[in-house]
Amino acid sequence: MRQMIYQDIREKILNWQKYPGCRPVLRAPLLTPGFPGTFNMSYTEHHWLKEFGSYVNWDHDCIISTVQSCIRLNDLRHLLGDDGYRYLGVFEMADLNGEIALQKTPDYAEMMAWQMSELVTFLGELDIPRERIHASYCAGGEIKYLTRGAYEFPFQVPADVATKNALLQAGVPEGNIIPDRSRDTLLALHIHRPTPWGYRTEIYINIGTLGSPSLLDAATSEYLLFNPVFDDGIAREHICGLEKSSHGYFGISFGLERLCMAVNGLSNIHEVDYLKEFYDVFRSIVGRPELGKQDYFIGESLRALHRVLTDRDFHPEAAVTNGRCGKKSMSVRRRKKVASLKKNIPQELHSEGLLSLLKTHSAAQPWHNHLEEMAEVTVREIEEYRKN
Repeated sequence: MRQMIYQDIREKILNWQKYPGCRPVLRAPLLTPGFPGTFNMSYTEHHWLKEFGSYVNWDHDCIISTVQSCIRLNDLRHLLGDDGYRYLGVFEMADLNGEIALQKTPDYAEMMAWQMSELVTFLGELDIPRERIHASYCAGGEIKYLTRGAYEFPFQVPADVATKNALLQAGVPEGNIIPDRSRDTLLALHIHRPTPWGYRTEIYINIGTLGSPSLLDAATSEYLLFNPVFDDGIAREHICGLEKSSHGYFGISFGLERLCMAVNGLSNIHEVDYLKEFYDVFRSIVGRPELGKQDYFIGESLRALHRVLTDRDFHPEAAVTNGRCGKKSMSVRRRKKVASLKKNIPQELHSEGLLSLLKTHSAAQPWHNHLEEMAEVTVREIEEYRKN
């Protein structure tokens, strides 16, 4: 198996062929109005709000590409479980051909055929053959069953035939294509405002063997077909139906660390090269030859904290307010979440060790600016938290 460092994979997907008219954009800040009260969890929300002022009623095309940083705080608890080998406190997501929002609905059968062909070709260039590619698709059904009762209005969702056919056409073995009837393959969304609904396909890479597969969810393909209909107001609880959208959206996004894990045959995501540098220092500080689940929980909390505070002070689009002496301030809800990250870092991890870890974290990610400048600031804020 060919070995590739993370930065090379990151550059390869950045330079992959994009949809006509695609433009590079600055990644969304981890502190974005797209997810008020928490941190950025996905790819498009911040950019759509900036471009359109909403998630629906687009009056022009918006085709963008970037490498997006994401924090899903619920992922931290997974680090303490049996599947902690694939979770991070902060991770990067990159589009394959661009995130493509169109004013007019495209021919999705044609678009998905192109996207899945691109997916198989890209993975092939990383020495991942189509036999190792698995995918789930929405098999259709009643909304109330597909969403496990989250929505009760009557609506029959058709099966996502376009994606299934596109996967077959691209050469993915039929036995690797998994019909699914859950929210994993139906995007039933309401992100604090009206949000389009549609299909999601989970792309898995077999990191086991053909005879004994172990599937790692490394990418998603999405396309959006419907807009919600409301009976009163625009709150989530007032969604009473779906209508066909006159717009179109589709795209494939990879979790880059998971992709790097699969390409290099790693059994633990924390062995990805830029993360391994961080955890090698962690191992020397705690004086243990092997790290456990709790160590990764602590390390990922520290990495996420470092990234959040850096975005707070340096990202030009961060959702912050200016306080006295130019100090940036987050919302109360976000400050509580930041405090929870600080709480996860034990007193036994002393300030000198923390600074060493954060300097390593900075040097290992030259694609992120200002991390080194925020190493001492992050340690100081942890020290202040411990005193209170």
